Amino acid sequence: DGWLDMVWRHDDATYQHCLLVSGLAAAFAQRIGFREADRRLITEAAILHDIGKARIPLEILRKPGGLTPAEREIVNRHPQIGHDMLVAQGGFAPAVLTAVLSHHEYLDGSGYPHGLDGGGIPDPVRMITICDVYAALIERRSYKPPMPPADAYAVLIAMGGKLDPDLVQVFGELMLDASIARLGRY
Repeated sequence: DGWLDMVWRHDDATYQHCLLVSGLAAAFAQRIGFREADRRLITEAAILHDIGKARIPLEILRKPGGLTPAEREIVNRHPQIGHDMLVAQGGFAPAVLTAVLSHHEYLDGSGYPHGLDGGGIPDPVRMITICDVYAALIERRSYKPPMPPADAYAVLIAMGGKLDPDLVQVFGELMLDASIARLGRY
């Protein structure tokens, strides 16, 4: 996929993150019982969710410390940038465009770029948001070490009204099953 190649050329950490989020989203959609076509859509949306970061300067993406308010504002533009890039190309399903635009929206209205609340956020977007937050927590970043999966899941729970509690519960069951499966392989 040309978009993913562009992300990889710009920032391999964002590329790896997109792959992880899409894998989590695919497993999550399967766990919930999505039809194959819907699983494909949520996986495509997840792999493209951070496409807009290909237009964010690397010195901001890879900054070791905290971001200044101005830098945070630039990073917070990536959902709109990614959405606009895909709209300009054309041919993407509305569900994919919505997920790219809204994956940082929270049910309590505290997210960005539009401060949507629960009613304005479709379930596939809610699922990708959970996968995105979890992936960011368990990954090593320039500004933090990776968090153990159980601790990352505890953060999801602690986010309370920002994330869909029923979906967080199912995601937790999925992660528990995955960790048990890993234990069984060794």
